[in-house]
Amino acid sequence: MNIWLISLLVNNHFGVLTRVTGLFSRRGYNIVSLSVGETHQPGFSRITIQTRTDGAGIRQVIQQLQKLEDVHQVRLLPGAETVSRELLLVKIIAPSSRREKLAEELAEFTGNYKTVYSDESEMILEFTGGGAQCEGFLEIISAHTVTELCRTGVTAMSTTGEMNI
Repeated sequence: MNIWLISLLVNNHFGVLTRVTGLFSRRGYNIVSLSVGETHQPGFSRITIQTRTDGAGIRQVIQQLQKLEDVHQVRLLPGAETVSRELLLVKIIAPSSRREKLAEELAEFTGNYKTVYSDESEMILEFTGGGAQCEGFLEIISAHTVTELCRTGVTAMSTTGEMNI
């Protein structure tokens, strides 16, 4: 089983996301990650789906997605030609006595993170990066007490060509 990244350009109105995700569930495919947002073109949204299946399964999913009325374009995004990012928000218990150690650990990490909230006992850290970078950040943070974690789905864009209507 491989992880696949699919980008869809769809009409931006009610029911489209339900039809797209319903297609996956009816065929027994799991959505690993899902991200949806409006595009620069009024009336259109981009859906980015990460799924795990074999080669035959991904071909079937793409063929079925292309048949949906509100789907204008389906694109399988190859890893080498794709920029992808996730956003993490992590709340940790971080008394002032442990913050220096945390700063040292994070100084060695090359990812894009910042503190977005801090009080006497807790901090909320924000991190943006690719999947492997997110996993590395979480590995460093796991040495601390994580009280809450929010992770967006992957959003991605091809570096070759563009998705047009």
